[in-house]
Amino acid sequence: MAQQQNTTRTLRVIGGDGPVIDAVERVTGQAKYTGDLELPGMLVARVLRSPHAHARIAGIDTSRAEALPGVKAVVTHKDAAKVPIWGNRQRALNEQVRFAGEAVAAIAAVDEETAAKALPLIDVKYEVLPFVLDPEKALEPGAPQLFADGNLEGQPRVLIRGDVERGLAECDRVIERVYHTPTMWSGSMEPRAAIAQWEGNKLTVWASTQAPCRVQTNLTGQFNLPDSQVRVIASYVGGGFGTKSAAHVDETIAALLSRKARRPVKLQYSREEEILDSNTRFETRVYVKVGVKRDMTLHAMDVKAYINQGAYHVRLGGLGNQATHIYRIPHLRTVQYRVHTNVPNTGPTRGVGDPQETFAIDSALDEMAVEMGWDPVEFRLKNVKRNGDPIARGGSGAEDGRLVAQVTDRCLEEGAARIDWSRRSTLPGGGQTGPRARGLGVAVTERGNGGGLAGASVTVNLDGSVVVFYASTDIGTGSRTTLSMIAAETLGVPLASVRAVAGDTEVAPYDGGSYGNRTLYSTGRAVEAAARDCLDDILATAAPMLKASPAEVELGDAVVRVKADASRSLPLRDVMQRRGRSVVGDGSVTQSQAETNVERAAGAHFVEVEVDRETGKIRILRYVSAHDVGQPINVTVVENQIEGGTIQGLALTQAEELRFDARDGRCLNASFLDLKPPTMLDFDARRIEPIVIANIGEQGPYGAKGLGENPCHAGMAAVANAVYNAVGIRLRRVPFTRAEVLRALAEQRPASSRTA
Repeated sequence: MAQQQNTTRTLRVIGGDGPVIDAVERVTGQAKYTGDLELPGMLVARVLRSPHAHARIAGIDTSRAEALPGVKAVVTHKDAAKVPIWGNRQRALNEQVRFAGEAVAAIAAVDEETAAKALPLIDVKYEVLPFVLDPEKALEPGAPQLFADGNLEGQPRVLIRGDVERGLAECDRVIERVYHTPTMWSGSMEPRAAIAQWEGNKLTVWASTQAPCRVQTNLTGQFNLPDSQVRVIASYVGGGFGTKSAAHVDETIAALLSRKARRPVKLQYSREEEILDSNTRFETRVYVKVGVKRDMTLHAMDVKAYINQGAYHVRLGGLGNQATHIYRIPHLRTVQYRVHTNVPNTGPTRGVGDPQETFAIDSALDEMAVEMGWDPVEFRLKNVKRNGDPIARGGSGAEDGRLVAQVTDRCLEEGAARIDWSRRSTLPGGGQTGPRARGLGVAVTERGNGGGLAGASVTVNLDGSVVVFYASTDIGTGSRTTLSMIAAETLGVPLASVRAVAGDTEVAPYDGGSYGNRTLYSTGRAVEAAARDCLDDILATAAPMLKASPAEVELGDAVVRVKADASRSLPLRDVMQRRGRSVVGDGSVTQSQAETNVERAAGAHFVEVEVDRETGKIRILRYVSAHDVGQPINVTVVENQIEGGTIQGLALTQAEELRFDARDGRCLNASFLDLKPPTMLDFDARRIEPIVIANIGEQGPYGAKGLGENPCHAGMAAVANAVYNAVGIRLRRVPFTRAEVLRALAEQRPASSRTA
């Protein structure tokens, strides 16, 4: 097999380190993001948004806005197709609004000042409806209904293994806990932006998106156009974290305005709009029941989760696979209720349910270990899945596959050794005196490698240079670098001779996008296949020139040589010039869940915290993140991914909670000032120690695995467990604010002490 051949030969490019190849462009401002682009005659768009959490539009009059000099187009739900946005219930402009901040109408004008003046001239009459914000209350009889078929999205998602009731009855100890994570915003520094331009019946859209082909698919449906008439470009994207992983309303609104005005239109969101009308990390309330045997066996687990999908959902969101895929649990049941409420859209954000589930599952396991007097690391090592264990291949929960290339145990062991887990006291506080106490915590996580259809093409030019074309985007993950390294390794050319062109649906084959650990894993395989296609063509061309057969020649260091006689060689450039035309290779792969061998990527996080009993402040003193990455393609990129993801996971412990007014449903903190997302001053990256667990996989390019999602999963659970080890309080609600810590500490004290 090709994969086996790749992992046995000496690698020249892959496995090295160094900065990403577009770093200079990004840090010097040469990189042009969608919001930086200017087209001749381009108009500025602004969106009128609903002040109500739930209302029906009884009437809308745009005549005064349209009469304002400088206004070139106004659109409402009357102008939009009755077609849902891709993978969503939402339309670009709706007659019924379901969250405060939802788009009601949009204006295109000659400048921002004119657009701002025109917005209040649109007269909207609302029929205000009752609203609901809590997912459990939304399922109660008599709750306000967002949709004709109710607030529950589909049927509850139920996965069952064994007999949970019998398993719990057989246990020596059972505990029951509830964990809550709020609606959070984990978006990017770059606010969403879209530019639309029509040339006849052809639509071109520049978008801030992780998935240009998904946006293209949505726009073909919105405007009833063939793929050939819609081009989407997203060359540079300023982060996404899932919030840009699917089509959204802004691309369609910009295109509607552009079609009506017959001029290019740019729609650039403000920070408030980005927070309210992007997609959020969904709220969860998870009920966990865990049962164990005295021999440290994890015997049964029952999980019930209420997931706040918000008004709409950008694709379905639910918990991940932490309960079903990490631990050997013979009796397991998970039930997920995905519920619509009148808070803003939810959708994929880094981890897509895994951080919330890891918080609940690994906190509960830590609580069980403490109650039983077990070491939390030993408890996990006893129960984690190992190579050869049965595991579910798809979403049914049935363990119909076999786990391969798994090193959860190594992640735990190497992480524990690095942080010196033996220092951890088995008792909270460990006899520490004074207002500050230190503690150690651990959490384990895992995730699959993203699949679906991926495509790429590779061109070798007459001068021997190489261009990689792929239709997904580099959202800060370094994919331009890693995909170029795969092409260079496969072809046998220096990395310096390779460049990558990303995010253009017209120049690259279809690709699902950059999300879900899939770019390196899936698109990387497509690049490898395309480069190998080129290599075969080059060797077939060069062989007659060297009086040899294609099987007798090889390409290395941009030189084609006879394997048995290196003196018989030609520079790649000479081969290409004699050929007289470039070589183009295409690669298209589908990563399927049908494989019997199931490959997952594990991680174990260890943290040392200091808790101030007087102020409630939690300080991160040291954080060790051990991750299975398969074959690392670029070690620097891998370490950066681990550090960045770890910081994002820690940020969830501290802030980023979106709060809503119970009186009217409006968001109270849709700004950086009020949301208070952590900055570089809050977390010292030097305290984060990435451990790269090299573990050659079976299915990714050169044995690599995806890493984009995993590092942010474990922060909430690890910190919560460390806080308990430090001061003996259990934090079961995120974020861990000072007020929450002080409240828990106050409840911990004897009643006589609290009232004295």
